[in-house]
This record gives sequence, C-alpha cells and structure tokens, in this order.
Amino acid sequence: MPDVKERLAVAQWVLERNLAWIAAAEVKVGVIVAIDTAMLGGLATAFGASDATARTVWACLWITSAAGTAVGGVLCAAIAILPRVSGPLRSLLFCGRVAELNREDYAIKFRGVTDTELLDDWVAQIHRNAEIAVMKFAWVRRSLWFSFISVLPWVAAMAMLTKG
Repeated sequence: MPDVKERLAVAQWVLERNLAWIAAAEVKVGVIVAIDTAMLGGLATAFGASDATARTVWACLWITSAAGTAVGGVLCAAIAILPRVSGPLRSLLFCGRVAELNREDYAIKFRGVTDTELLDDWVAQIHRNAEIAVMKFAWVRRSLWFSFISVLPWVAAMAMLTKG
C-alpha cells in the first residue's frame, strides 16, 4: 500500500488535471463568445444596411431568434466562467478558504498540518474542483447548444436582410 507521501504526489497530479479541465472550459468560452459576438455584430450591420423592404415580419422573426439564441449562448458562457471560490471548510489549499485567514494564522496552520491531514485536504480539494469542472462544462455545453441553434436563424436573417 502506498505511503502518505506517495498519495500526496498522486493527489497533486489529480488536482492539476482537474484544474486543467477547468482551464479548458474557460478557453472554450472565449471561442463561443467571440463567434456569438461576431454573429450579433453581423446581424446589426446587416440590419442597419438593409432597406425597409427587407425588414419583413419574417426577417424580424429570424433576427429575433438568432439574436436571442446568440445572447443565450453568451449568457451561459458568462455563467460558466464565474469564479467559484467556496470550497471545503478549513481547507489550507482552496483559495477562497485560504484568503479568509490572515497570513500569520495561515502560516501557523500550514506548518502544523500532518501529512494525513494534508492528504485529506488534497482529496477534498480534488473533489471540489471536480464539481466546479462539471458545473463549468455543463454551462459551456448549454452555451454551445444556444450558439449552434442560433446559426440557422442567423443564416436566414442574413439572407433576408442582404438579398438584393
């Protein structure tokens, strides 16, 4: 059976993997927001450049559908990147809990922790970051769906506004 020091090393590796998943979710958000923003800008530009005859009820319906779903994608992306700083109580690793202590108290507690207590803290940290990663990816998934759905009405709206 591995000793506590070996388990600490494995726990650190697992935590780093979880943090990488969180970072990956946030990278995806940047792409989604850029594409949705470009689509919204294209709609606004096409609408402004179109003449009154192109702004039919159907065109307005497609514009509203495209804009609404693209905005839905941006909102879900925003929720995905919201910081989540609540973590395990009394953690010496989770940033939100560490920041609650003043520097001196933190140093004293950290110096006094045993390897077994530190391993327990790492395990709790891993679990919390896994929860955060799952939440972030759920919101990224919703954002992607809104963004994908917005493409069809966006194409229809652009076609109606730019025909001519």
